[in-house]
Amino acid sequence: MEIIMNKNSRLKQIELALNLYGSVDVCSLSADLGTSEMTIRRDLATLADQGKAIRIHGGAILPTEHYINGINMDSRSTLHINEKKAIAQEAVKYIRSGDNIFIDDSSTVSVIADFIPHNQQLIITTTSMKTTLRFNEFPNIDVICLGGKVSKSTQSATGPITTDLISTMHFKTAFLGIPCISENGILSTSSFDEYSIKKAVIAHSSQVILLADSSKIRTPQYLSLADSKDLSRIITDCNAPKSFVEHCHNHNIPLSVVPF
Repeated sequence: MEIIMNKNSRLKQIELALNLYGSVDVCSLSADLGTSEMTIRRDLATLADQGKAIRIHGGAILPTEHYINGINMDSRSTLHINEKKAIAQEAVKYIRSGDNIFIDDSSTVSVIADFIPHNQQLIITTTSMKTTLRFNEFPNIDVICLGGKVSKSTQSATGPITTDLISTMHFKTAFLGIPCISENGILSTSSFDEYSIKKAVIAHSSQVILLADSSKIRTPQYLSLADSKDLSRIITDCNAPKSFVEHCHNHNIPLSVVPF
């Protein structure tokens, strides 16, 4: 029997999934939302008419401009909140007073602000407008907000100016989030802006710590930007697939798996 869900609620859920994953399929949406595949097809047609999706056989993908501009920050920050808090709380253990660190615009990394002691003296560089304003409230933290074109969806600086600025810097530790890391450790994204910035940060950091809740461990997206062997540590939650944990152990990749 089909579970009755308001159409607007279904459309919001489907749009959120598209923004998070870049693509959706009819069969999975039907199971997740408890409704018929025919209903899902009609919903995808509605989103396509609104310019929010492109229909493909068996599902839909995001329009090209969504890949280039990045994924909406507000959409990302509403999911897996408990996992993100547990991961961020673990991440601050690798921060020491006096450190020069980079914090990217991912929703998981931004939660670090909830756990950093206010008496720590730090230099924090970021591309994120929200992160800049949040850390600027800390009396002992100097914040460097990188310039560039501001993305309306991620509210962060992007583009060649931002990448060029990063190439003139060096960070003791970079805390990065990622849309996707495969079970065999390939980091990937569907955003060209995110690709260039994260590549530059990885190249200019002494250590790179990846913060990724278990929902990010999945099939790679089409821009591969790094291998897990390029990382100093990965922090994820206890729902991480066993195959991923085994991959990290087999390749001597430091891994922290946190409960939530």
